[in-house]
Amino acid sequence: MQKRLISLPQGGELEIDLTPEFLGYVRRQLDIAEGKKVTDDDIRMFIYGSVKSALDSVESDPEWIIKNDLE
Repeated sequence: MQKRLISLPQGGELEIDLTPEFLGYVRRQLDIAEGKKVTDDDIRMFIYGSVKSALDSVESDPEWIIKNDLE
């Protein structure tokens, strides 16, 4: 396993553990050939797309109620 720090477009960094399984998911989702390197941008876009998809699914489900954690 390898750790990688990925610079984010609006500042800050994302630290991620790269496992062979995770890189396989990124390759399949973004259609990256086995011999080609998975870049920081590839990983960032994979995570962005995965989180966006999950949030969109939750927001479209009327059974979910989002509560304010500060209350």
